[in-house]
Amino acid sequence: MARVSRKNGVSEGLPKGQRQAVFRTALYVRLSVEDNGKADADSIENQELLLRNYLAERPYLELKEVYADNGYTGTDFERPAFHRMIEDVRKGRINCILVKDFSRLGRNYVETGEYLERIFPFLGVRFISVSDDYDSSSANAGEKLAATLKNLINDMYAKDISKKICSTMKNKRLRGDYIGNYAPYGYLKDENNRSRLVIDHEIAPIVVEIFELRAKGIGFDTICRILNEKGYPSPGRLRYERGIITNNNKKGSELPWNRHVLKDLLVNVVYIGNLAQGRSSQCLYKGEKYHWTKEADWDVVEGTHEPIISMELWNKVQEINTKASSDVKKSFGRYAHLPKRPNPYGSVLRCADCGRVMKYVRSYTRPRKDGVVTDYYNYKCPTNIELGDTACSKKSIRADALDKIVLSVIRKQMDLFLDTQKTLLGLIALEKEKAKHSVPANRVKELQDKLDQKKKLFSRLYIDFKDGILTQQEYLLAKDVYQKEIAAYESELQELQAIKTKTKVTETGARKWNRLISRYYKAETVTEEMVEAMVDEIRVNTDGSLDIRFKYMPEFEEMFKECERIRKEVA
Repeated sequence: MARVSRKNGVSEGLPKGQRQAVFRTALYVRLSVEDNGKADADSIENQELLLRNYLAERPYLELKEVYADNGYTGTDFERPAFHRMIEDVRKGRINCILVKDFSRLGRNYVETGEYLERIFPFLGVRFISVSDDYDSSSANAGEKLAATLKNLINDMYAKDISKKICSTMKNKRLRGDYIGNYAPYGYLKDENNRSRLVIDHEIAPIVVEIFELRAKGIGFDTICRILNEKGYPSPGRLRYERGIITNNNKKGSELPWNRHVLKDLLVNVVYIGNLAQGRSSQCLYKGEKYHWTKEADWDVVEGTHEPIISMELWNKVQEINTKASSDVKKSFGRYAHLPKRPNPYGSVLRCADCGRVMKYVRSYTRPRKDGVVTDYYNYKCPTNIELGDTACSKKSIRADALDKIVLSVIRKQMDLFLDTQKTLLGLIALEKEKAKHSVPANRVKELQDKLDQKKKLFSRLYIDFKDGILTQQEYLLAKDVYQKEIAAYESELQELQAIKTKTKVTETGARKWNRLISRYYKAETVTEEMVEAMVDEIRVNTDGSLDIRFKYMPEFEEMFKECERIRKEVA
């Protein structure tokens, strides 16, 4: 593979006149949570600047997109921008990945090695690590060994750092230091001691009002509506407005209060002056992935800062929370004998307006005279439930009604496919029969032989011209004649060969649809497996209508186009 001089940026090692292949290049930059916001050599901005400078000297690396994972660890590959980049690779949009060094790709020796040695080569991806002077397209055995050793060192370094960090953080939590990246709602980090919390006098009155509303017995959803109507910023929105951007608040001002945020706030002991930390844990050197810990394992220290809520108000709110939780459990306990109906749609079913996944709601009928109670299920827009009609119009559909509609539409889609497939196969047979009578059996071989002969003659034209056998006028005239003859042979050959390959349309998409039909055509209930196999997305509109988008529709549409094309040709 040709190299490029760092001095002049020109391609080296290529014969004069040979064109350099152009690579569709992605820049991948990553910064961990611990380093987020630090102005050092590994900052997102500095990484991108270094990679852009590298690209500027190499015109054969064409920049397609910059993929940035800001605030994501390198010890695993659960990163949104990385997944999006790999998806673009699979789509053929990217065939070269550029990083600052191996550690930006990952610090896990096994997984990083898997990508370098297996996945990237399989996907045909050129991988370049600038600081490591590594290019997979020209790497020899020694360079590949060096890359393996660097990955191993990065992995060992990450585990060593993990051990030290886990120990340090545990000690900080036990002595009452606040170790969160940002202060809880209603507090600020002390400017003189970033491990200590002080009251945010702008937001603290909102916290008091929330506790007072709950102390009156007002429900979570009602409190959320009150807070949103008054324009009080939710915790996520407040952080966004103050310039603290996280992976969960990128919607900014569109982040309203919701019951989950509210419930967490109302049970957080930080508001009575205590710290409960270590509620989630991740420890690389122990092999522990991110997980929520049991309450008994939390690190709780009392009296670490000034409280916002009095103990009297706190205790009253906790009593109401406990009673409400108990009432819900008792209510549902009465119906524990009723089997729960599974939700087969999951994230496929969404509100057509706000785009959120429809909430699966279980309800119960009033007891009949004989005491029998039955349950039923609805899918409802969660934004409307939490924020009302002003945020998103009401949408609700009964689960059994939705199942009937989906089953009916799926069967109609299958029937339509079968009819189209039958029509297409019949048309292909007619086309082949027509070709059989209109074209001699050996015509394809005859054309191929003539084409090969003309190409050989054409390739010798220039040599004859250079040797003086042909004049320039004779050369140009012969060249024009040969090119026209070659084009005519290729066009006819392509048409004849196309007839033999028409069934490829049905061998790709049709094969998938046939498998689905054999498995689900006689299905009487909608299952999660069926939805995952056939449905791409379902959107619920305000008027109760549904927009259903199926998988494999491009192949289906191709069959329709092929039918129309053959109809015109055999007519």
